Amino acid sequence: MDWEIEEEKAIEMYGEIRQSSCDCNAIANNTGWKKSRVERVKNHVFFEEHQLDDRIARFDPDYQMAMAWKRLEKGNYKESDIDLLNHEYFESRFMGLYQTDYRTAHNATVKSGRTWNP
Repeated sequence: MDWEIEEEKAIEMYGEIRQSSCDCNAIANNTGWKKSRVERVKNHVFFEEHQLDDRIARFDPDYQMAMAWKRLEKGNYKESDIDLLNHEYFESRFMGLYQTDYRTAHNATVKSGRTWNP
């Protein structure tokens, strides 16, 4: 898929994910993760603003991340989708504990071995 089409689709999917009230329950049921952890990841990825490299903002919509979230919700997820949950959960906890910017938290997450490769 062309990156411009992916970007448009990601924006649409992020809107759907933000409006969903049952995705966290579904993901928790499908994966065995605690609902509170799934909710933390959802808030971190789709709602909260972060100190990014050049601005304070929400993360830009990412097609691969949106697709992973949808797979997790539907129950047909890949191992890399669980890696995404682990990555984003650790990153959100690191940011919360150390009150740090996204880049520092992301680098610490990768250094801890919690990488995500879609």
